[in-house]
Parts: sequence; C-alpha cells; structure tokens
Amino acid sequence: MILVAIFIVLASLGVYGVYRFFNPFGELVSKEKSDSYFYSRDGEGIIFSPMGNWFSLGKHEMNVDLETFQVLGRDYAKDQEHAYFKSKIIDFGVDVPSFNVKAGYVPMDKNHVYILIDNYYYISDSGKGFEILEDADPNTYEQLNYDFAKDKKFIFRNNKKFNEVDHESFEIVNNQFCKDKNGVYYYEYQQPLHKIEAKVSHVVDLTSYCVRDDEFVYIHVNKIDLDIKDAIVRIPFQDADQIYFYNDNSIVRIDDKIYFKGEILEEANVSTFEEIGYGYVKDDNFVFFQGQIVEGADPHTFKYNDKNYTFTDKNHTYEAGVAVKK
Repeated sequence: MILVAIFIVLASLGVYGVYRFFNPFGELVSKEKSDSYFYSRDGEGIIFSPMGNWFSLGKHEMNVDLETFQVLGRDYAKDQEHAYFKSKIIDFGVDVPSFNVKAGYVPMDKNHVYILIDNYYYISDSGKGFEILEDADPNTYEQLNYDFAKDKKFIFRNNKKFNEVDHESFEIVNNQFCKDKNGVYYYEYQQPLHKIEAKVSHVVDLTSYCVRDDEFVYIHVNKIDLDIKDAIVRIPFQDADQIYFYNDNSIVRIDDKIYFKGEILEEANVSTFEEIGYGYVKDDNFVFFQGQIVEGADPHTFKYNDKNYTFTDKNHTYEAGVAVKK
C-alpha cells in the first residue's frame, strides 16, 4: 500500500510538472471579471482560453494594444482600437470608446444594445455574431435577470420587446415570479406568463420558486402531465414566521403541517420531523421517501451512511424507498 501511495504521488507530481512546463499563461488579466483572459508567460501579450482549459478548449493569442487592453466581461474586452468577443475583433461597427458590457454578458455602446446570436463567432471566419436589439436605449437599459430587461420605454423578454406587462410598475420578484400593478405572474423560459391569484401589494419573495401574500403561499411544483397553471399550488397559512423550507426544495413546513410538492403529508409529526437527505425524511413514527411512507422502516435507527452511500435501519438497507436486503 505504501508503494502504491508513493507511485500515485509521483505520478501526480509528474502530471503537474508537465502541465506547468507547457502552461502558456501568466496571471489572469482580471480575475474579478473573467477566467479566460490571461497575460502570456512573459507578460508581453494576451491569450484567450475558455476557463483556462487550454488542454481541451484551446488557446488563442490576441494581437492587442497591451497598454490600453481591458477586460469588460467573461467573454468581452477592448483596447483603444477594437472591441473583442472572446479572442475575435467585433467587426459589427461598434463604437469602441463607449463600448461596455452590463451584467457581464450584455454588450452595448452609446448607440445600441447588442444581441449575441452566435457563441462560436470567435472561431468562425464567417457568420454574423451580433444583432442590434431594436428600440433599446443603451443609456437606460438594465438587465433585470436572464429573462427580462428594461429601459426608459420598454420591457424586454429574451431580447424581444414585451408588451404584456405594465412598464412602469413591472418588477422581478424571484427566478420564477414577477409582478406589475395588475397582477403577479409565474414565468418559465420562453413560455407564456401565467397570472396567479396573489395580492400584488402583499407579495413577498420566499425562495427562487415560491412567493406568498398575506394569506397564501404559492409554490411552483413539478408534476407530470400537468400544465403550468396546475403546477402552481396555493397553500393557506396563519403565521409567516412558521414557513420553513428544507434543503430538498420539494418539502416545506407551513404552520403545523408538512407539505411535499404542495401536498400535505398527513402522517407527518411536525415536532419530530427531520430531513435525512436524497428524498428521505422521518419523524418519530415513519420514514418517508418522495412523500410516501417507507413500509417497515424503523425511524429511530434509520440513517444515511456516508462511507458506503447507503440508507439503513436496524433491519434493512433501502434503495429508492424500498427494503432490498438485511
């Protein structure tokens, strides 16, 4: 065993030594903004390599003005003459002095906001990498999240003008809910907004997939063969301080009840309820897996064994909520 350990250490050192010998990079130009722009080893050039993974993703030496070169975002940079997408000059007629990037990935200059339409544009000799986002005002444009943006006149959704909400009152609540003066909406990428019954003036963000007003908790749950409308579950509550989410996003405690994917676990005892992990929970009477009682499982000895990645009690080992062996 000692010889094997020594061999592994020596092999690891050998691989690291080869990596260091052939590694073409110096320091990152701006580790806060990008993990892909590096100084060359002699410090006299710039190299672009996606995430520094030059073994698999390659590297591209860039011909830049080193004194004025600056990183703008993960895949964007400029110098006094050119703006760059990854390692390629952006030949789209951008205004270089005002060229900037918002939220790390939205390119714009004093004249326009731009849309990236080809992520592999930088390794292609042809093709159109960018388009202008029509009617977007670069001076007031704000990226609200991945789906939505806003300027002084318009709301944009996935790089298109979006007229289905009120511009002035529109807000992002969390990753799945938004609102305006007319209502609260559930949204999913490239799917229509679904208006829910929540009170706009009282809506509060609870988690990325859940909100509440002053009467109900609204949870988005994944259910097979149900449409988006039916996947929004509304649960009444009495005390907002008694709403608690477990690590498993499917499980929530509301007042004195436990819910799994929006449905109450009638048998669960809140006072002794605890999460085991990987779909398993228990109280002093039962073990549950994915919201169902695990028949025959002993909750007092049921546990997860992190050494061999198994779930056991005093009698059995369990897989997917079923006893498989003693």
